This record gives sequence, structure tokens and C-alpha cells, in this order.
Amino acid sequence: MKPLQERVKDRIRDTICRACIYRTAEGGCSLGGEENCAILDRVDKVMEIVRSIRSPTIDPYVDRLRDVMCAECRMQDERGRCKMRQHGDCALDDYFVLLVELVEQELDAEWLTRPA
Repeated sequence: MKPLQERVKDRIRDTICRACIYRTAEGGCSLGGEENCAILDRVDKVMEIVRSIRSPTIDPYVDRLRDVMCAECRMQDERGRCKMRQHGDCALDDYFVLLVELVEQELDAEWLTRPA
């Protein structure tokens, strides 16, 4: 079985990337590839956020996203405002709900397959 992070990345490519607004007609990424993708480039931090929270609502996850990842982003100003988010141009923000669900599914699958 592949490592968890690789499984998560594969699922991101198969689901989120296919629906992403930055996907080109040829199926590539208009952002310049995975190294420039806010989701794939930061999947380890997203996984940490999801691992640290278990909630039936998305709000605690979004709050942590803002506190951890958005705070480090050069696009967010000192007041916590982000033009990218406001205009729907942040892939991480746009697809975060799906991303949380996907990571939780993979974490659950990993837990279920652990030897007793």
C-alpha cells in the first residue's frame, strides 16, 4: 500500500484537479504544475490540520486553515484579508471542503487497515 501522503495526492489529482478552474483544456495545470499548486504543494500541512481536528462541521477546519496556512501566505495582508480568497482565486480555499473530506476518508481507511 502507498504511503498516506501519496494516496492523498493521487486522490487530489483524480478528483480536485479534474474539477479545478486552473485545469487547461489539455488536462494540465495553468499554474505551472504541481509545485505551484496551493493544494498539492501544501498537502502535508493540510493533512496536519485535518488530523488535529474531528468535527461534523467545516468551521473548525477553516479557522485552523486561516490561522496556520493563510497567515503564512504572502497574499494575505496584516488584517487577514486576502484578495485571492475574496475573488475566488485561491484553489486551496475554493476546494478546502472537498480536501478535508478526502483526507478524512484516507485517514479513516488507514486506521481501518492497521494491524490489530
